[in-house]
Amino acid sequence: MPDRFRFPPTPTRPEFNEIGGIGFTDPYQWLEEDSDATLAWEAAQDRLARDLLHTDPPWSLALATARRFNASALHHRPPELHGRRWFVEHVPEGHALPVLDVADSPDVSTTSASARRVLDLAVETAGLPLHEPATMQWQPSPDGGLLAYQFSGPGRESLFRVRDVDSGEVLVDGLPEAGVYRVGWLPDGRRFFVVVVDGERPHRCPGLFQVTLAASGSRPTVCRQDLPSEFPARGVSVSADGRWALAHGPGRPYYVRDLTASDAEWRPFLQDSRSVFRGGIVGDEFIAVTDDGAPRGRVVALPLSGPGRDRSGWRELLPPGDTVLFSITPVGRELVLAELANGATRLRRISCQGAPLGEIPLPEPGMAWPGGGRDGGLVTPAGNGCTFAFSSLTRSPAAYRYDLATERLVPLSEPRAVVADAVTRSGTAHSADGTVIPYKIVARADVDLGTPQPLIVSGYGALNIAWLPAYLFALPAAWVELGGVYVHAHLRGGGEFGTDWWHAARRDTKQRTFDDLHAVATDLIRHGHTTPGRLGVFGYSISALTAVVAVTQRPDLYRACVAALPVLDLLRCRRDPVTMADIVSVDFGDPDDPTDAAVLHRYSPYHQVRDAVDYPAVLLDCGSADRSCPAWHGRKMAARLQRATSAGHPVLLRIRQAGHTVETSPDDALLREAEHLAFLIGELGLDVAHEDFPAGTRRMGKWARRNGTATP
Repeated sequence: MPDRFRFPPTPTRPEFNEIGGIGFTDPYQWLEEDSDATLAWEAAQDRLARDLLHTDPPWSLALATARRFNASALHHRPPELHGRRWFVEHVPEGHALPVLDVADSPDVSTTSASARRVLDLAVETAGLPLHEPATMQWQPSPDGGLLAYQFSGPGRESLFRVRDVDSGEVLVDGLPEAGVYRVGWLPDGRRFFVVVVDGERPHRCPGLFQVTLAASGSRPTVCRQDLPSEFPARGVSVSADGRWALAHGPGRPYYVRDLTASDAEWRPFLQDSRSVFRGGIVGDEFIAVTDDGAPRGRVVALPLSGPGRDRSGWRELLPPGDTVLFSITPVGRELVLAELANGATRLRRISCQGAPLGEIPLPEPGMAWPGGGRDGGLVTPAGNGCTFAFSSLTRSPAAYRYDLATERLVPLSEPRAVVADAVTRSGTAHSADGTVIPYKIVARADVDLGTPQPLIVSGYGALNIAWLPAYLFALPAAWVELGGVYVHAHLRGGGEFGTDWWHAARRDTKQRTFDDLHAVATDLIRHGHTTPGRLGVFGYSISALTAVVAVTQRPDLYRACVAALPVLDLLRCRRDPVTMADIVSVDFGDPDDPTDAAVLHRYSPYHQVRDAVDYPAVLLDCGSADRSCPAWHGRKMAARLQRATSAGHPVLLRIRQAGHTVETSPDDALLREAEHLAFLIGELGLDVAHEDFPAGTRRMGKWARRNGTATP
């Protein structure tokens, strides 16, 4: 252990384990428990990390740059049209929590004279015993006159209400069951379905209620409608004409109901399918994108009068193609098809018969997403058009409206942060088994990629999640703005290229995800874009696992690693039910199963640390309230790496009072992004010109001399 960092002493208390037939002695198992001794050790580690990260240079530069590009301030939802009212959720300047405004035009997030506040999360939750910041979900009635909404936060029950938008009168205040609520309005605006999902046990059969609103001052009628427990619903959608209702489960509708029929019972629909169906009701059909018989998707229309499984009644509107079809949304008399082309969002218009009608232009390769009041596709219907939000790696989110009649894309807001001269280039690498792995290189136009540059590579490669070039963190844009190079890698295990891309790297073939990352890193070095001494790897959540696997498997290939909210001990993770349910059991396997355990052990980062190895600099960033990726993973990994490494590079542990997706405040989120940036500036030697520092100063050299590390 390099003593010049004076890491807090960490006692070893060996405990023997046998999990899935794998026997091992764990010297730091005691750090899994939040005991007084553990928390005292954690606090000492956190102080050391904070002191080192907040050292100038590069701290002042990192903080100023992160403030410009801070992603936490970019809570962005596009305006939604319900009836003649526009609703928009946004975070006003100087606020920490979102509000919901309503107006007569879609510019409600700016200076519209008609804008009126209908919900303020800070006001509604004032005085409530929140363990973390609350979130809100909302769904207006079809005419926009009523608003169903809820506030929820970990550690407490949700609050559910229905309010008159004009008068403010509360028509419904709570339901018989507590949980997370999903509302589907009927066209008359006086009735709605609501599914209540148990937040603690999401796989339990939820309650399904039909609520009928009465006259002012009278109680609503609440009628429970039970569904079989083996196929739990997660939400209900109703056709525009009010005839059909679909109860949706994970990935597809499970039940259909003809609301005009005398019996009006819920019937099974697509329950025997294991495929995904994402779409909407058009007439008497459910039109959807599905991976049924097509790993990259096709568009089919299913008659709602049948059970869904009788394929003889299906119509194929679009056959499989080269792109990955993601979802489809009825908009006016057309359909908007969202697809993934070359690892980025593309929006196309087609008729209800599948005929091409054109493409919705997007500013650059990136990702689109809908408003918060609707579920389904990537756009939100708005009269004779649609709205959506859009961002890229170097363009922060902004709202847009597309008009079908004029075929114009109109910006409804401006991005707060843009790297004006950023250029995106495409590259490919060949993985260990010969598979071609695409990646995107983002840099300023004036950066010479023929000369080795400080470079950060990041990829996800898990859970069938499409890792698109979106503005999820400040780091990519901030790094590129400062003159660094950022690489967005499309690793197998993700969903960018269809379900086959996902299945190619999960469970017994999961090593392919890490092979893909090593291949991209090697290719970048081969082309002269960087060197091992200037190459960093960044990951968040499951991609943090990939980042730390990278440095334990190939410490010679990388110089620095930032891993935020990681899961790193894949054998003892069964102690956390949420981790197992959300992550490990889906993509990695069961550590109690000997076959799975043998595979997990081969790449589980904590178990693959070797003594007397020159490991890269590592920053492990954890949240004390994170149930999906608990902080004990970072604690154990920090202790193990600090003892094992023979290099003069820091191994730092930061523990924050935060959950997996929510910081305790915007300032905390800004601090996290600034610290990641400072760590990588210092370790990778990013040369920057800044008013606080002499032009051309090598930041890494000053950082290294100040903190006792060796400059590579």
